Amino acid sequence: MGWSTKGHHHGAHHSSRRGRWIEPFVLLLVAQGPTYGYKLIGELDELGVAPEGIDPGMVYRTLRSMDADGLVTTEWGLEGDQPRREYRLTEDGACALEDWMDVMTERKRLIEHFLERGAAITHAQGE
Repeated sequence: MGWSTKGHHHGAHHSSRRGRWIEPFVLLLVAQGPTYGYKLIGELDELGVAPEGIDPGMVYRTLRSMDADGLVTTEWGLEGDQPRREYRLTEDGACALEDWMDVMTERKRLIEHFLERGAAITHAQGE
């Protein structure tokens, strides 16, 4: 499925692309230690991953997909007296996180290049 801003305001995304954007951050947060879905949602909000706010359903769909793909494991645990599904990173999840680190490093390089060229053009037009 392609992505286009045609007919959308700037910054509009298909929800599937937004879900894909959340995956590396979920992996990163789960890699920090066992965690629960609602805690992940709060941490993703704090990071500002989705400026319009995190869709809890998307986070849980991402976690289920990552579980099905063997990137995380789940088991029921207790936080206080509340039963919670606990997520832990697997070896495959650690490998996926390393892959995402490579992807993000390349995206960072491209974004920096874009910003440098954009600034040069803007500066030249302002003269």
